[in-house]
Amino acid sequence: MENKSVLRTPLLVLLVLVQVMQAVSGSSCTQCDQHCCSLDIQLYKQLRVDVNCSQPDHAVIVADTETTTVTANHRDDTTCNETSLIHDSGCLTDLPVNICDFPSIRAVSLRYNNLTTFPRLTCLSRLLVLDLSYNAITQVPEGAFQGLPELREVYLDFNVITSIHPDAFDPHVTALQIFTVANNLLTVVNPWLFLLPYRFCRFEFQHNHIVHFVNEHHRNVSITSHYGPGLVNFSYNDVTYSPVNELKKLGIKNVGEMSRFLWWRFDFRHNPFYCDCEMYELIVVLDQLTSMVQRDFLNLTCGGPPKFKDVPFSKLPVDELVCNVTENCPSSCTCTTRPYYQDLLVNCAHAQLTMLPDDMPEGNLTLDMIGNDIQLLHTPGYLERVVHLNLSANRLREIVPQAALALRNVRSLDLRGNNLQHLPTTLYVLSPDALYLDSDTLQCTCDLEWFPRWASHHDGDNIREVMCLSGLDGRYVLLINATRKDLGCDAANTSLVHVAWGYVLLAATLIVIALVLVVVFRHEVLVLKHRVLLREHRDKRFPALLDSSRYDVFISTATNSDNDAIWVSRILLPAMDRRRLTYFVPQRDYLPGAIPMDEVVQTLRQSKCALILLSPDYLAQPICCFQFRQAYDMMVKEGRGRVFVVCLQKVKRGQVQDRFLRAMLNLNMAYSGHRPEHVDDVLGRIYAYTH
Repeated sequence: MENKSVLRTPLLVLLVLVQVMQAVSGSSCTQCDQHCCSLDIQLYKQLRVDVNCSQPDHAVIVADTETTTVTANHRDDTTCNETSLIHDSGCLTDLPVNICDFPSIRAVSLRYNNLTTFPRLTCLSRLLVLDLSYNAITQVPEGAFQGLPELREVYLDFNVITSIHPDAFDPHVTALQIFTVANNLLTVVNPWLFLLPYRFCRFEFQHNHIVHFVNEHHRNVSITSHYGPGLVNFSYNDVTYSPVNELKKLGIKNVGEMSRFLWWRFDFRHNPFYCDCEMYELIVVLDQLTSMVQRDFLNLTCGGPPKFKDVPFSKLPVDELVCNVTENCPSSCTCTTRPYYQDLLVNCAHAQLTMLPDDMPEGNLTLDMIGNDIQLLHTPGYLERVVHLNLSANRLREIVPQAALALRNVRSLDLRGNNLQHLPTTLYVLSPDALYLDSDTLQCTCDLEWFPRWASHHDGDNIREVMCLSGLDGRYVLLINATRKDLGCDAANTSLVHVAWGYVLLAATLIVIALVLVVVFRHEVLVLKHRVLLREHRDKRFPALLDSSRYDVFISTATNSDNDAIWVSRILLPAMDRRRLTYFVPQRDYLPGAIPMDEVVQTLRQSKCALILLSPDYLAQPICCFQFRQAYDMMVKEGRGRVFVVCLQKVKRGQVQDRFLRAMLNLNMAYSGHRPEHVDDVLGRIYAYTH
């Protein structure tokens, strides 16, 4: 008896559990035990809609129990009283007018109808599934899902939705698992639609026109809060910017903070991401994150450039992610940002330069100056930012001592293929590993006394094989082993030293005086220097440029001066036409919609010379000053042509801000526009120069 009593107790407990489970399962007609499954709304009792398509907005629900259907599994289940409204492929333009009489509706499916506005559903507080696909809805308004705390699935695919209000969902909706709005017309998305504080199944935005994220309420992701995870699908959209920049709108400061989304799944495939230097940081971090989770959790592919089209981010060669730079890039060079190498490559190889350019873009610089005509390494302001400098195959003869000091942090300085006979002592600040020299061009002098000590602990062939030519016996001496005698340091005569010091002091005095004059009149000196160099440039390479130029003259004149315009139209242009000169007048010849500054630069490249028509109105206009500086830099400094200045009205020297223009006026290099012989003279010089 005791054994039977012991067996009876577990059986009673089991029966109670079975009854409880039956009661629970009987509370809903359909169950979804898995995380990402979709409810089968066909299992609910279906309500019938009575509608006249001539008045589709007056449809009503008919509570006809004889026409309701249930699946075979629930036909005899008296507890299955939940209903669904399924009216697909109809002519409805709105919900039935009496839908609020049925607050227990669990699912609404109105696929393939004619809804144009999002219906109000607040009275259906027990709604689980909403399917409005294949309609003509244009917007999801604020409060669209208000009062629907149990809402689990929303399907809005194949509408014409252009926007979803950031407050469309009720904050109390905590069961949403599926939200699909694919094949619509969205251009922006607020990420807070899917940044849910619980695990969800999927949000699908594919096949829209999404360009970027928006965050209208400026909410930031909290480092202490939990979000998701879930699947978010943005494939087949128009996102071009780095997702990192988009996530910064949510307060995510760097890609390292993306680790909170490691267990999410994103799909960004088939978006036109332009894979250049802007993507470098993201790709590097994604590689690290992918190695941690062993999967590509963003599914990103490139849309451009052509060589990277459809290439997954995980397969990109990161050292080729570069960007072209135009700001401050020398006109005869190309500039490329290279995040992988942490530098900016300036390629001026074989550009016929005679000196280092005056300006460079910002950042650490790698300068490729191979095959130019540079004879002097001077000290432009950016030299301290240079990390690699290749001056091989030039005509380098001298290195300014300050230039060597400015290059103290350079990682490589290649001076091979030149005719360097002397090295400044200041080169000792460089690492021996960084310097590359020819082995047989140096002359043995006391100025190289520092070299053996500096290179003594270095094993690289770039230094150990360097020799100098002895002036004593004409033999080559391995510089790393050279003695003072080899360098000729002990042969100096004391009296000669004193005489030499006298000459040095005299020379120093003259140099100081010359430097003072050069500093005071430095721009005048530069103008004269450029003019002299221009003749050399023209003899060497300018005829080819003349043959390929489109215009003889670029005419730079004030845009809002009636007096200047009259002089140009009545005097200048007829005189040019008589000489058959081709010319470009910006105010007349600009292309519609063109950017003035870009047009100036492009047209100057196509011109053989520039004519500056100077007046107070000209000096007062920034665009005119820009035209002069571009003309001077491109024509004179780079040796492409000449700049002629004609004064139409008297100007005061103090009004002239550009120092090169002021220097030209100080040197009387300007012509008078009111003296016919001057006009004939300048046009004659232009004709002789361009033909």
